[in-house]
Amino acid sequence: MNIASEVARRLLQINAIKLSPQNPFTWASGLRSPIYCDNRIVLSYPGIRRFIIDSFAQKAEAFKPFDTIAGVATAGIAHGALLAEQLALPFVYV
Repeated sequence: MNIASEVARRLLQINAIKLSPQNPFTWASGLRSPIYCDNRIVLSYPGIRRFIIDSFAQKAEAFKPFDTIAGVATAGIAHGALLAEQLALPFVYV
């Protein structure tokens, strides 16, 4: 199984992914979508959290060199900070 499929499986396992094709979600941007992923839920599951951060770190290798990790406010801050810690890099949020 590839990383994307395994991440999706784990997100479904903890109910972080919600599907509502008949009544789409309205995102903060105003866009409407039949799928919503609440990434914040991952923070409460250490094993899944570690798997996802490890996967981010593995994917980040393809983008080297870089010297800082940025997380998007607000839900991306924690994930970005965890990744920056693992990679021993500075962290900023935007």
